[in-house]
Amino acid sequence: MAVSNLAKIKALLYAAGDQGITLRQIAQRASLSVAACRQLIEKIAESFVSDNDCGLQVLISNDVYRLGTKSELADLVDDYINDAKPRVLSQAALETISIIMYNQPITRIEIDEIRGVNSAAIIHRLINQGLVEMVGVKQEVGNPKQYGATNFCLDYFGLTSLADLPELPKDEPLDDNTSDKLLTRFNKEIDRHDQEMNK
Repeated sequence: MAVSNLAKIKALLYAAGDQGITLRQIAQRASLSVAACRQLIEKIAESFVSDNDCGLQVLISNDVYRLGTKSELADLVDDYINDAKPRVLSQAALETISIIMYNQPITRIEIDEIRGVNSAAIIHRLINQGLVEMVGVKQEVGNPKQYGATNFCLDYFGLTSLADLPELPKDEPLDDNTSDKLLTRFNKEIDRHDQEMNK
């Protein structure tokens, strides 16, 4: 089944997450002209506004487009994001943190490439939990945000610095296999942390 240009652009907007994507980047990926992309994005934005069953809107700043929730849903979304910190982090959260700690400063797109899935929501939640923070911007098109672990994150895992992290085998990238090994270490740290807190 052929994929429509509207579907392609919606997919790119979703994949771009909170970093957003420029018209030129969309045009290159979707094999369309910049003018055509602008018209299609305007059509998508209008459809979101007129659809009361859609909680999304298209946001634009500095010629960068991204998806966001409608303003009238802000309280609902904030309440969800600011829920009490979980006692035990999910595997996806642990995986994301391990990737950030071994590669910081790192952008969301770079994290996605390692994990193979969109990490925008997890990063947002980790930021609200005080485990991850923005540490800079990468000097490239779009100036994507770069993330790093907070001091609270180090404390949470019983580390005094990033130097305390278990060493990765030389010349072995942090891919799905190696990140799985790290999760075992992080889970042990969480168990130790919880035991100390319950003494």
